[in-house]
This record gives sequence, C-alpha cells and structure tokens, in this order.
Amino acid sequence: MASELVAMIYQTLVEIWQALKEPNIWIRIGLSAILLLMLIGLSLWQRTNLESKLVWSFLRGFLQVVLFGSFLTVIFGIQKIWMQFLILLFMSAFAAFTNYQSYHYPKVLLIGLLAITASTMFIMSIVIFSGAIFAAIPNLPFKIEGIIPYPPQGEFVIPMGSMVISSAMRMSGIALERAKSDIIKSRGKIEAALALGDSPKNAVKTILKDSYKASLLPTINRVATLGIVSLPGLMSGMIIGGVPPIEAAVYQVVIFLMLLSAAFIASITTNMLFTKQFFTKREQINLVFLNELAQLEQKKAEERKNRQEKRRSWWRRKKQTEENQK
Repeated sequence: MASELVAMIYQTLVEIWQALKEPNIWIRIGLSAILLLMLIGLSLWQRTNLESKLVWSFLRGFLQVVLFGSFLTVIFGIQKIWMQFLILLFMSAFAAFTNYQSYHYPKVLLIGLLAITASTMFIMSIVIFSGAIFAAIPNLPFKIEGIIPYPPQGEFVIPMGSMVISSAMRMSGIALERAKSDIIKSRGKIEAALALGDSPKNAVKTILKDSYKASLLPTINRVATLGIVSLPGLMSGMIIGGVPPIEAAVYQVVIFLMLLSAAFIASITTNMLFTKQFFTKREQINLVFLNELAQLEQKKAEERKNRQEKRRSWWRRKKQTEENQK
C-alpha cells in the first residue's frame, strides 16, 4: 500500500513537471493576470486597500489549486472512511485559520474551527452513511444507494466536502461580523434589557436572527434562481460528462441543500459561542471584551491610515519625479 502511494505521488510530480513545460500554460496564466491587474486598478481607484490581499490571494490560490489538483488522483483513490474524514478535518482547520486572518477577534480561531468542523462532519456523515443505512435494510423492493454509493469513494467525498466547508467558512464569517457590529450598535438596548431582568440569550435574540438572515439569504436566493439565472458548474460538468440531465439536476439540488444546512449550522454555532464573550458570568456587558474589540478596530484603522499615507507618499514622489523630468 505504501509503495503504491509513493509511486502514485512520484508519477503525479512527473506529470506536473511535464505540464509546466507547456508554453500554453504560461500564456493562459499571463492572460488571466490581466484581470488581476484590472482588479488592482479598480482597488486603487476606489481606495479599498485590497491590492496586496488580491495579489497574495491570487498567488496562494493558484499554487494551492495546482498542487491540490495534481494530487486529486491520489486523493480520489482513498477508500478508507477514516482517512476521508481526516482530510476533511484538515481542510476545516485551514478554513478556520483563513477566517481568523480576516476576522482577527478573540477566540475566533477556536470558534471557527468548532463551527466549521461540526457542520461539515455532521452533513458529510449523513451523506456518507446514508447508503450504509439502506444497505443494512433487507428485502427492499429495489436497490437504494443513498446520496452517494456505499462504501464511499474519495472522488465523491472530498469534492462534496470541500464545497460544504467553503460554504460553512463563508457564512460563519458573515454571521460573526454582522452579529458583532449589531451588538455594538445596540449596546444601549441590550443593557436596558439586562437591567429589566432579561437574559443575555433573549437580549440578543433579534440581533442573531438578523445575522442568520444576512448569512443565509445569498444562498437561498441562489437556490431560487437555479436553472433560470444560473447553471451551476457541478450540474453542467456532469451533463458534459454524459450523466442524464435529471440525475445531474437532482445532485445539484442535493448539493445546495447540503451547503445551506452547513451554512445554517455554522452560523448558529459561531454566534452562540462568539456572543457569549459579550457577557460576564453575572449576565452583564463584558467591558473587557468590548475594550479588546475597540483596540482591534483602532489598530485596523491605524494600519489602514498608514497604508493610505504610504500610497499618497508614493503618488507624490511619482508626480514630483515626472515634473522634474519635464
């Protein structure tokens, strides 16, 4: 088993090297970089301070996709369920760390890890073991495979799991940021509710409801436009690969339901754990935590101001150089 795995990895590395020698590969990359330059120009124009993040995300994403895509043959060949779950756990941890880089708040790394992992493992357990449940039922009038055939193959579990993790990561971040900003804005109302004897859970119930809506509505709207406004890549790819359109459409609907479920579970878990930090054990507003958030926001504002000042200084030097040359 180990020798076969090493041989597959070696063969994959050889294929990567051969592919990189093709000039068309680099031509396509160069042409796609034009869009990146356009994005950087738009960012400079609107002063969003996202230029370095755009470049870094492009480079990192490109390298990750190339490496991951090259080893798909190895990953898709994994048939042991515990190894499939281990890969999903690693992907969930990486997603939580990525969220933490964007939402640098106290305990967000741990909260994101718990939320993304819990939602992913729950949804994927249903997907993986649905076939096993039906397989264990004797004397069925016809064969039922479940959501995916059992025993599960890596070529099904890993791509579906990656979509679930991506949805959970994105919606977890949106829900967290919305809840944080709304709680800070509604601090007076929350303190009044607590003074009247209400519990912290009830005091933020309406705020969390709005947070869930903000994180889920984009996915719900996307489901509502299926087949008319958007033709998702999964369904299109399956049809191009020869799968009957009805079967491809059913798989796509199942995927969207998985994404929506994972997003809801991740949003609820994130907000339940994150909002606890806003209150003390005596059910009062946690001023220490609010001060930490204020300091983080102030630090972000200072960094943003410094970047803007550096950019203005660069433009001034450039303009001065052009004038001197004239």
